[in-house]
Amino acid sequence: MNPNSETSPAAGETRRTFIRKAATAAAVVSATNLFKTPVYGQNQAPSTGRVIGANDRIVVAYVGVGSQGMAHVRSQKAHAAENNITQAAVCDLYKKHLDNARAAIECKDADAYSDHRKLLERKDIDAITIATVDVWHAQVAIDALEAGKHVYGEKPLARYLNEGFQMQDVIKKTGKVFQVGSQYCADPMIHKAAEWIRAGKIGELVWAQGSYCRNNPKNSEWTYPVDADANEGNLDWKRWLGKSPQIPWDPNRYFSWHKYYDYNSGILGNLLPHRFLPLMLATGNPQFPRRVVCTGTKKVSTDREINDTTHLLAEFPSGLTMCAAGSTVNEQGLPDLIRGHKGTISFSASQNKVELNPERPFTEELDHLDFSDSAKVGDISRLEKNWFDCIRSGEVPYANIELAIRAHTVLCMAEMSERLGLALFFDEKTRTVHTAGGKEVPALTYGSVIPPLA
Repeated sequence: MNPNSETSPAAGETRRTFIRKAATAAAVVSATNLFKTPVYGQNQAPSTGRVIGANDRIVVAYVGVGSQGMAHVRSQKAHAAENNITQAAVCDLYKKHLDNARAAIECKDADAYSDHRKLLERKDIDAITIATVDVWHAQVAIDALEAGKHVYGEKPLARYLNEGFQMQDVIKKTGKVFQVGSQYCADPMIHKAAEWIRAGKIGELVWAQGSYCRNNPKNSEWTYPVDADANEGNLDWKRWLGKSPQIPWDPNRYFSWHKYYDYNSGILGNLLPHRFLPLMLATGNPQFPRRVVCTGTKKVSTDREINDTTHLLAEFPSGLTMCAAGSTVNEQGLPDLIRGHKGTISFSASQNKVELNPERPFTEELDHLDFSDSAKVGDISRLEKNWFDCIRSGEVPYANIELAIRAHTVLCMAEMSERLGLALFFDEKTRTVHTAGGKEVPALTYGSVIPPLA
């Protein structure tokens, strides 16, 4: 098979041809109500920042250069020539990280910052890659956008629900190109599935599933060794805490911050975005949720606040239900599937392949389809390239804010549901969360007091 191919059996008898033509016509009619993502800046006042032409070099800086931030530094350095970029500056609150990043991009001492606001004052910088602790995702992105910079922000979109909507509003106001960092959104199989679904090939969507499960043999996922060099003399601890509770210096919390609710939502924010974002993108019509229910347990890993196993259900206005599971103590997950009334789409990450199989009652109408691509699944450089390309073209990136805010709403409501023990409903018009009885539930935020479950 061609490494980038879509295959289908030859057309069948006349009856099958007639049925398929009728189904295609119906799909065209239904497609008129598909979700449309607006082009950034459309009908918006121009924002500050340089207008970048097709052949202009993009000047990039990095805020947060720990392990994930350095992954972006290395990836973008390796592909700098083909993306026509230059790496100009770095920012981090830990001097050791800062020095490592400065050496990697070979910039001057003056190009290394401990305060992102100082970096953003530079008029020569066009775009910012953000890989900070989750509590800083929203603020750094908003500051960068308002300074006229394009933004690639690591997942999750933000720590809490309201921050995500603040980001959405600023992105629309400034017209800058924003990409959230879930690299699986760049996988070709995801876009092929969306193409099939938009064409009506599997009929009305019924339910979808996915998971992100792994198993740490030491039962201590996200526990990292403390760097003995770190101290309050070379690491701005109070600034790192941001809006989270101000507590005395704790190196365990700094290096293993993923284990604490003050700084992230655990599996929901760190693993499941990599399933929800591409699955929602693959539906061809991402929606805000209608209802979200989530449960979580901490059975094996007891050295943390966050759960080690999580299950969530999200129901959407279209009638689609998505089921997602995550675990750090058992790696047997759910196969990635999108089920329709007429057919089912399945994904194979090991082969970067997607297949469409008709449901038994519709085998006369539908053909089996498959598509594969030889590219690596979850390639960060592919998503980064898409971001750079869209900065030049003005097109909408794969993991754009309209997709990101919908997935963010699901995952934030899931945290609320699990920690508060509630089934929750979302009102898209008011951006508020409610119980089944209509009582508004305040979204979690910094300093929220969570009562123990009964």
